[in-house]
Amino acid sequence: MKKALLLIPIVSLITACSGMKTIEERKNYAQPDWYQECQQAGVKGYFWWKKEFAYACGGGESIHAQAAEEQMYAIAMNNFAKRINSEVNSETKIDFVNDKKSTKTSISYVVKNTTIREHLRTETAQFTMQGRHYTFVRLEMPKPVFDQLIAEAKATKAQ
Repeated sequence: MKKALLLIPIVSLITACSGMKTIEERKNYAQPDWYQECQQAGVKGYFWWKKEFAYACGGGESIHAQAAEEQMYAIAMNNFAKRINSEVNSETKIDFVNDKKSTKTSISYVVKNTTIREHLRTETAQFTMQGRHYTFVRLEMPKPVFDQLIAEAKATKAQ
């Protein structure tokens, strides 16, 4: 009877660990191919069952795993927000003083509060390197929803 009682915690520990996933420890920094080439929009499906989607990617880095995940989501959401509801102010000045050229470029990106809904996480990747967590995500949103959010943002600006 004592052996049976001893086996129960051991078996439960083994089965609990079998549902765990090991995070890769890398020696070199790397990014997933889908992150490096993060497309803005795409189509999924076949023939007449095709659906269009808008995509946004984000990456995070921290000594804390949860902080890296929050960074990646925040950056991906910000990338959606920039495309839906943002304003860019860009200026380049070129001055010639005594036949010497000097340039100054300034870019201001303002993203107002933006509604983002119906996004789905499509792909994630993560690894650790030298005690730091690196995370990557690609979010997808149905293209009609994305277009509707842009229209709503324009209507709000017009008011």
